[in-house]
Amino acid sequence: MPWISALTRMPWRLLVDHAPTIVDAARRLYAASRQPHGAYQPRERTTDSLESLQRAVEQLEAREVQHAAVLEELAKQVQDMTTALEVLRARVRWAWIGAAVAVAVALLTALFLGR
Repeated sequence: MPWISALTRMPWRLLVDHAPTIVDAARRLYAASRQPHGAYQPRERTTDSLESLQRAVEQLEAREVQHAAVLEELAKQVQDMTTALEVLRARVRWAWIGAAVAVAVALLTALFLGR
């Protein structure tokens, strides 16, 4: 079953270590996206409305920077998990080699002592 294979290959410790950071970043992103926005009502452009428009643009730029930071943090965590997965694959490969050598030594010992 492929899902069992996926469960056994997942770096659970690393995922658990980074889970609070991932959840916090997701909550901040969700909270920022759920803030109520005023309905757009076209008005004449006066000096006051241009200033409010400029403030709105600055808020959007600030939110964009926050989203970029969250995405950068998530990308770093995915990269860390990928690196950990590669390390685990290498360790499993060496474990299989060690197990094969141990079985071979055990068989050779059984053959030579069995005589």
